[in-house]
Amino acid sequence: MTAGMAATSKQAATETLDLLEDRLRRVQYILNGDSAARDTTLDKHATTTTSALSRLHHLERTLQQLTVRSPAVAEVLALHKSHPSLFHPTSPSTPTLSAAELAALVLSHTKLITTNSTNLSNLASTPISDPAPLTKLISLRQRIEAVSQKQDEHARGVAELRTRSARIVEHWVEQGCLGMGDKWAEWEERLRGMEIAVRRREGARRREEGIV
Repeated sequence: MTAGMAATSKQAATETLDLLEDRLRRVQYILNGDSAARDTTLDKHATTTTSALSRLHHLERTLQQLTVRSPAVAEVLALHKSHPSLFHPTSPSTPTLSAAELAALVLSHTKLITTNSTNLSNLASTPISDPAPLTKLISLRQRIEAVSQKQDEHARGVAELRTRSARIVEHWVEQGCLGMGDKWAEWEERLRGMEIAVRRREGARRREEGIV
């Protein structure tokens, strides 16, 4: 019987150490990444043949190293030391009432219970509206979506026509108004040059006639 209890205690200690090592590996993986997890896995395989005390010392050393390397671990341990109730909250005690106190509590809420019962009865007796209009509206959903798409297409077409109209007006102003103004100026300049040439010829002809 004693040997069986010793074997059971040894197995429980081994399983507890396995759980602690597994949790420590998870913490190392979260803090340091995959490389630390692989190193810890190697340590686990190496310590399968060691004693429980050696494994416990190894866990303590690893935890101390994590505390030194990671400020977050140190802060969590300090918080656990100063406020252990945060990690092990105690369940609030439920007050016990006597039968008389419970009856008085129920009687004090009689009005509220009656009001809620009346509201529930009215809600149960409220007739449900005819679902036919809603069903018809749902059946028209596809047609409404099609009309909405056509409306969007028309809006895009109108916007495109406005853009083209603006370009045409701009082209007409540039070519028809401003361009014709330039042409009129050119024609006027040419007429002025021709007029000067005609006057010169007339002057020359008159001088020749006067000389003759």
